[in-house]
Amino acid sequence: MAFDPIQEDCLRLILESMRRDRIYPLDDAMYIERAMERFREDPAQLITCDRDRSFHLMAKATEILDYRTPFLTDEAEIDRQESLAQNHLKEAIELDASNWDARRMLAALDAPSNDAYVSYLLDNRAAVERDLAATIESADDAYSREFADDLARRPLLRWLAATASRAVIAGQYRLALSVVEESLGYAPADPGGIRHTGMLALAKLEAPLQDLKQYRRRHAVSYQIAGPLRRRHHMTEKALDAWTLLAEMSASYRSFDYAGADRALHQLMRAYPDAAEPLYFQAEFPDGLFARVNIVPGSQDELILALSEATPLLQEGIGAPDNASFASWIANHELIRRAMQGRTQRTPGHVGRTGTGGDN
Repeated sequence: MAFDPIQEDCLRLILESMRRDRIYPLDDAMYIERAMERFREDPAQLITCDRDRSFHLMAKATEILDYRTPFLTDEAEIDRQESLAQNHLKEAIELDASNWDARRMLAALDAPSNDAYVSYLLDNRAAVERDLAATIESADDAYSREFADDLARRPLLRWLAATASRAVIAGQYRLALSVVEESLGYAPADPGGIRHTGMLALAKLEAPLQDLKQYRRRHAVSYQIAGPLRRRHHMTEKALDAWTLLAEMSASYRSFDYAGADRALHQLMRAYPDAAEPLYFQAEFPDGLFARVNIVPGSQDELILALSEATPLLQEGIGAPDNASFASWIANHELIRRAMQGRTQRTPGHVGRTGTGGDN
């Protein structure tokens, strides 16, 4: 459901190593295993050109920004790590001006506001697409074609995913949904999970429950997983994920179908282990700058991530003195209270982002 920067770095370096050593076919298992071992020992052994060095630096910056600093508590260390990551990104761009992941991440760090970042993404999308088209057109051997068919396309998918997710934060729900539909048309398997952003955008546009179900049917490929290894052609639909269940819960809650909202909440608590505490506190997790952070599907971490991204939904009702917010309805639900019994009594903090009104 997410892009792994280290894995992608490894794949890119192995492909270039195969090109240099003229290894074919490209699925030579023994060669790949040896190259992976070299990567684990020291990736620098496989880096021979500026483009690969650039991506490697960007991957190192991602490790810092998306997987290290969110868990640090010392402000001085956070500043030091972020400065190191910024230097990695700047050097990556100097080495390869077409490293759009590095450009996008640096823009996210430097943007004065989320709206400014969305504008940057919209203004520069065409340049990303032009570079990709040039890469595809110039692919004249097996190695270049392999790169063009997959790895070269991923920066554009991440660009679109960032545009959609930040548009939701900016309250531009129609823009977000439009970008999601474009991305899913371009890559129906949805390796980055942009479908989840589309589900949240639909919910914020006050789509009825039936429209949410039609959205899943329309993008059925992205909601499927391969069956057992010996039955690779069998496809099985995944159980409903946290984003879908939160959207369905919101749709039912908004239409005063509290029985339907109760069912969705019950499903959510059955689907995720120890769901009560995340649903009670609804902590906000920082957005991944490279892509949605890589977490285990079906885990509590996935639920926490989905709740954080669903902050605009959770804030529905805030500001109406005679109407409790959706977030409060969830946190104070009988199912949550029962599950939280016996825990130390704590008061939930501030929930989510502010300023989520948008172009409904």
